[in-house]
Amino acid sequence: MTRTRIGNIVFELTEACNQCCRFCYNYWRDGSSPIAAPDPRLVRKTLRKLLSQAAVGTISFSGGEPMLLRNIHDLALSARFKGSHVNVLTNGTLLDGDAIANFLSIGVGAIQIPILSAEASVHEYLTGLPGSWARATDALRQVASVKPDGAYAVLVITAVNAPGVSRTLELIRELGVRRVMVNRFNIGGMGLRHRSELVLDAAMLKQAFAEVEAFATAFPDMRFVSGVCTPLCMLDVNPYPHIQFSWCSTDFSRRPVAVNYKGDVRFCNHSPYVLGNIHERNINDILNDPATLERYSGVPERCSGCTFLSRCNGGCRAASEQVYGSFAEADPILDGGN
Repeated sequence: MTRTRIGNIVFELTEACNQCCRFCYNYWRDGSSPIAAPDPRLVRKTLRKLLSQAAVGTISFSGGEPMLLRNIHDLALSARFKGSHVNVLTNGTLLDGDAIANFLSIGVGAIQIPILSAEASVHEYLTGLPGSWARATDALRQVASVKPDGAYAVLVITAVNAPGVSRTLELIRELGVRRVMVNRFNIGGMGLRHRSELVLDAAMLKQAFAEVEAFATAFPDMRFVSGVCTPLCMLDVNPYPHIQFSWCSTDFSRRPVAVNYKGDVRFCNHSPYVLGNIHERNINDILNDPATLERYSGVPERCSGCTFLSRCNGGCRAASEQVYGSFAEADPILDGGN
């Protein structure tokens, strides 16, 4: 059977996590129900099914916290045997030297770890886990020391940590990291509870990215990417030429698709809406279902006629699914998260 080619999949190994981040976008982390423990057998079964249906260019292991899976290295090896590049998106608190060495021997490409502040107290206020700052910074330092091109720091900018952006970037550089993903707080999951505290207004957002731009200009050996699409009517990216901004496409051939350990397929890892399950239907049929294509073909009314629409697509519409229950609305950040 011919496998469907998919460029990028975020594979969520578990819903469980050892942190309780105030900004967490995972739709199941809203505090409304208990979180299931990791299920290594089901994860293995689902990954096998996925890789039998699709030739995946890059598969990023995520969660929850993927390092809670005791068989994560076996899963990574299985994906590598099928020809996929593998990345690991982890909070870093469970990542030790042996785990890093195993990932490198398998050929894992990138390991992403959030560093939210140069101050432990701020980082841990946002993660909800005492001791997480020291463990995350130590893990990222170790990754950078053995695989500099694979060490990625993730800085999620909220109203809480925005005042310390420049110092946080200095710390990241001191850790030996030269690749940074700078994402503004995106509303969803646990973040819905804390949005009044975390949402950035336009002035704060512009100031934060101005500081990133200044740092990027001063250190041209570093690379900065912003992976959370922000409406261009709120954030003009032209003043920040040293930051690579990305926006979400509704074309599944040009965007990361989310698949969880149960086999549920979603538009992305921010979206709560399940399109289908690969244990019931082939992923190609799910992604090309007319109902799926119709769901993501609409234009938000407030964006109709906007000259920026073809680029920004109304911002993060998956956040709209969480806040408004509809993909047809523009990014809720335009309304201050309300």
